[in-house]
Amino acid sequence: MSFLRPPSSPFAPPSTIYILLFHPITTLLTFLHQLFLTLRGPPYRPPPSQPPITITCISDTHSKYPPLPPSGELLIHAGDLTNTGSLSSIQQTIDWLKRHQKVWPGSRDGYRYIVIIAGNHDSYFDERSRSVHDTRTSKGPNGRKLDFGKIIYLQHGSVTLTFPGDRKLKIHGAPQIPKCGGKEFAFQYERGQDAWTNTIPDDVDVLVTHNPPKWHLDIAQNGGLGDEYELKECWRVKPTLHVFGHVHSGHGKDYIWWDEGTKLMEDIKKTAFESFPKRQKAGVAAWLGEISNLSLYALGLKLLIADVKGLLWTRLWGGTRNGCIMVNAALTYQTTELIRNKPQTVVL
Repeated sequence: MSFLRPPSSPFAPPSTIYILLFHPITTLLTFLHQLFLTLRGPPYRPPPSQPPITITCISDTHSKYPPLPPSGELLIHAGDLTNTGSLSSIQQTIDWLKRHQKVWPGSRDGYRYIVIIAGNHDSYFDERSRSVHDTRTSKGPNGRKLDFGKIIYLQHGSVTLTFPGDRKLKIHGAPQIPKCGGKEFAFQYERGQDAWTNTIPDDVDVLVTHNPPKWHLDIAQNGGLGDEYELKECWRVKPTLHVFGHVHSGHGKDYIWWDEGTKLMEDIKKTAFESFPKRQKAGVAAWLGEISNLSLYALGLKLLIADVKGLLWTRLWGGTRNGCIMVNAALTYQTTELIRNKPQTVVL
């Protein structure tokens, strides 16, 4: 009866039976919400009169070098390039990525641009977590340094890239994550601390973070491993594409609209999941807890009304598409060390 017990790790997904048993109302509302989103269509479509921008998204390769699509306009790596985080291991991953860069602008294979950020395992990038050996050997004018080549590394910074048809994308990268390990992990802050408000440019098109925003591809059923302040910042800047990783079991895509329906779905997940692990450990009848939660029914009714309005707005009244493609690009499968997840491709 192991499927009736919570996962042994917050980074491991619960079984389908577990979800259906303990979260029947939330599961039903999520299904209906996704159905309306499917009928509504994607929240973003490339301009028909301009060349599309093909973006390959990867993350959490952890010193492994899986096969990638042979070409595209942009390759994004959202952190955890390595396991140990040493300078030499990071350089090895960078050298692997360099082999996927276009040799010249007109070449068929490779990527026009490659953008990377650090993850918590990439210790060298954060002086607080850098090893004594790397600290010693990287000091001074002749110290060892990373050779990025043409690869663009972003650490709390932005870059604007130009693509065919004079299309431009502003990309911002931020590596910080809520604390999940020892001092050898990079860019950590205490969970509950606001490390996000007003840190992202207002005009960003593509946001690259290592950590997910709260309730999106972050194993919500385990209480959500994303960050609530990061989510608020996403709502403020409203990127068109948000790429992240860190939570391997959240791998996939989430198409959202910046509207009332998305807000209500987030509120439903918060109501159902935020305190659930504590309630279950305390021996509370968790199944009856969701069945008898009147606020969930009220939020669910509001969600259905909002989703119907959204569908009519898009399909009948011709409303503009204003949303985001969220991508958890982790290639490592769940809590294993195996690369089983596939790179995610997005067209902007």
